[in-house]
Amino acid sequence: MVGSGMPETFELSELLKYVKDIVEKYQRPIIVPSELAKMVETVNNALDELVGSGYVDEDELSADVPEPLFKYWDTVADARESYRNDVAYYFSGDTTVISAEDAVKMLQAWFDQVQLGVARAMKIGSRGAGDDGTSGVPPSYFSYNVTDWELNGGRNEKGLPLANAKAMSVGTFPLFLEGPTRYMKLINDDQEQLEDIYNKVLKSGLRDDQLKMYFLSANLEGQSYDMGRMMAFSAGWLENQSIWMHMSYKYYLQLLRGKLYDQFYSEMLGGGMLPFMDPEIYGRSLMECSSFIASSAFTDPSVVGRGFLARLSGSTAEFLSIWMLMFIGPKPFILNDEGEVEMQLVPALPMWLFEDKESGAEGTRDDEGNLVVSYKLFASIMVTYHNTLESDLIDIKPKSYIVTMSDGSTVEVEGSTVPTETAVQIRKLLGVDTIDVYF
Repeated sequence: MVGSGMPETFELSELLKYVKDIVEKYQRPIIVPSELAKMVETVNNALDELVGSGYVDEDELSADVPEPLFKYWDTVADARESYRNDVAYYFSGDTTVISAEDAVKMLQAWFDQVQLGVARAMKIGSRGAGDDGTSGVPPSYFSYNVTDWELNGGRNEKGLPLANAKAMSVGTFPLFLEGPTRYMKLINDDQEQLEDIYNKVLKSGLRDDQLKMYFLSANLEGQSYDMGRMMAFSAGWLENQSIWMHMSYKYYLQLLRGKLYDQFYSEMLGGGMLPFMDPEIYGRSLMECSSFIASSAFTDPSVVGRGFLARLSGSTAEFLSIWMLMFIGPKPFILNDEGEVEMQLVPALPMWLFEDKESGAEGTRDDEGNLVVSYKLFASIMVTYHNTLESDLIDIKPKSYIVTMSDGSTVEVEGSTVPTETAVQIRKLLGVDTIDVYF
């Protein structure tokens, strides 16, 4: 089976955009190994030929890969394999310089082609049990069947004849949560598109309505065992339509990054995240992440919702990123107009984290009667938010700070940012004891 993955394509799109912006900003040439330069030249020539062919996707795409696209893929795949063979043991040591101007032009051409590929993938869509391809949710994977080939005279280590592919057709798979999760990075600044994708995922086969969580994959019924080991598991278990906590947390993180605050906190309080799950159902400490949760697709209802295999890797890392955005904000240290570092804390905390009136739990208040929450910054500096507004602190900049030093002295700051000298002391943990932030 030949396959391709859209999650990697979405990440490639972001990488290309980032590298292009950096090269464009600093106008520095790029020095690469000559072996890599050789592959890059082949890729660029193949791309020029594809663009020069005048190929444009039709409104209705056939399963057969169009000849210009196949030729481009074949040339690039061959160049990639040749590069891997060339550097399998060592590099020659020779280098090639790519000017900033050429690099920007090249990266823009690559980026544009990736966008065409993303649009093409969205048009092809996904297919599976209960999925007719019209969900509008970004697909994750495709397979390719070789429909025409020719023997090349070679043989593998078992003596079987080798062939060169001459044509292929594309195959589709059911939805996987990783597709829309990674795609959201491409539209992170488009609130309308983000909400649209969220609502489509919510209504798709990726939603476990019973647990109010998200499946790793949609229903895999009817898929070939060529799909891989996930087909060896019962539905709802391990890699087959279960709840992978770290993948779900990646999805929730993207909601927060995209400032879909209502949706994010709805998912959290709805039981999609720890510690807001039912401990009787989860079956373990609400402070402990699991590798996977048996979903409602599993045949034994007594274990549905139960977490299996304690895990402190992916989901924990994602939760730390979520926690940072909630309490600290996306960019705690920024540069002012003079290029000097300053500090700004812009949390995304709903009112119920200060005082949960629905449960009747009273919040903690300061001497002036303002609701407060506190946390440790860099595991060292106690930060306290004073909510004088008695409302959500979401994307609201502070009105003042009081920074207390280890010697008892204080630095009072009016405004939303902490100036350079104090910001540097905070960043380097130089004698800073506490920070009181007033909103």
